[in-house]
Amino acid sequence: MIYYFTGTGNSMAAADFFALRMGEERRDMAEALKKKECSCCIGENETLGLVFPVYYWGLPTVVVNFLSRLRLSGRTPYIWAVITCGSGIGAADRQLKAVAGRSGLYINAVFSLVMPDNFVPMFHAPEEEKVQEILKKADVRMEEILTSLQKREVGEESGMKDLMLSASMQTLYRNGRKTEKFRVDSSCVGCGLCGQICPVNAIRIEDGRPVWKKEQCALCMGCLNRCPAQAIQYGKRSAKNGRYVHPVLRKG
Repeated sequence: MIYYFTGTGNSMAAADFFALRMGEERRDMAEALKKKECSCCIGENETLGLVFPVYYWGLPTVVVNFLSRLRLSGRTPYIWAVITCGSGIGAADRQLKAVAGRSGLYINAVFSLVMPDNFVPMFHAPEEEKVQEILKKADVRMEEILTSLQKREVGEESGMKDLMLSASMQTLYRNGRKTEKFRVDSSCVGCGLCGQICPVNAIRIEDGRPVWKKEQCALCMGCLNRCPAQAIQYGKRSAKNGRYVHPVLRKG
């Protein structure tokens, strides 16, 4: 079984790769939480995979909430995680092991996977040529990870510098995630996609336009990056920084 969480498709694409190559079923963590379907029976020779992005060099709130509710039965699995990132995962591996441990889960291996960055409130979205370059390297990296998983290897381990970075940045993430910074401009077409895909149900549609009904969200940037009209903004810089969506989620 592979559980994944995604904002703009990177981790979904990675989960698809591993599910296909390993013969595993995949499920969306956010949907599992919404439907309260967080139990899983592990069969013989089945692994448990977790694929998700790093946020502020730590775990997204959706992942933390999912792991706190995940209940396993059946066989004791080899549990592995692939954490997608723009450059590195900091000490997200340590946080993952601690969070999972509180639910009685032992993480056997963690691997980082560099993918195109989607945090356009701070960074420019990569141009298409750069996207394809990064994804090509990611394909090679996923093959390497697959080999390690087949050998049941232990994966990567962060150092003390990573831990210091993650500790400070995760404080910002936990206390931040303010939805008041979101706004929608006049180009909104009222399609409602943002409300449909929000992993924490933070958006409702009123008079054909999105309204953020919670003070905080997961900050996945799915609503912003996947808006077909690019009508959603966050802060002062997102309007000029472009958008990123993995090809697996792009509309024709």
